[in-house]
Amino acid sequence: MAGFSDAMFPVQNLGGAVSFPVGYQIEEAGQTFVLGTPVQVKAADGGLQAWDGVTVSAGIAGFMAEISANNLGSTGSGAPVGFSPILGIGSILGNYAANPNQPSAVITPPMVPMSDGRLRYWIASPGTIFIGKIGTSTTVTAVATAQTQVGQSYGLTKDTGNSYWYVDTNKTGAAAVLTIVALSPLEAVGTVGGHVLFVITAAAAQIFA
Repeated sequence: MAGFSDAMFPVQNLGGAVSFPVGYQIEEAGQTFVLGTPVQVKAADGGLQAWDGVTVSAGIAGFMAEISANNLGSTGSGAPVGFSPILGIGSILGNYAANPNQPSAVITPPMVPMSDGRLRYWIASPGTIFIGKIGTSTTVTAVATAQTQVGQSYGLTKDTGNSYWYVDTNKTGAAAVLTIVALSPLEAVGTVGGHVLFVITAAAAQIFA
């Protein structure tokens, strides 16, 4: 049954660090993807967008590290440029004119999200291990974790029942973008729709975006 997936995020750094490499990139226009979505940098304009699901070679820059994209009207709207201050669009909702004599001034209500035209994402570096649920696009259902999955390379598929992605055992060979390195230690082996730990393959990582 679709809708079993959840957000993917980093859980371990193979170098022993307690943090993970993070990138900041201007946001591609019209993006609405959520936390944990695999992302890529669009070659045409450098905007960060949801992974298209098919580009394997240098296709995945990392995973979204913020709650959601801001659905900007234009790529990088408000992002800082050289020799200028950050001129962000401010809150993504709720801005209103602050003073009729200062048309560019706005007041942002408390607790309203802000955007400066960029998004933060966890970089798909070879030393970063990510976690995600495992399933198959053959039946769009979760599958049981198994020790034999460790060392196997699979693809990623967006869940048709929610906004998240899962490790897809139906995608192998040329469609594979990750390698499973371990099963989640917090779940029993054989858990249906359990979590697996994985790294993005060197061929699929868009490290130098």
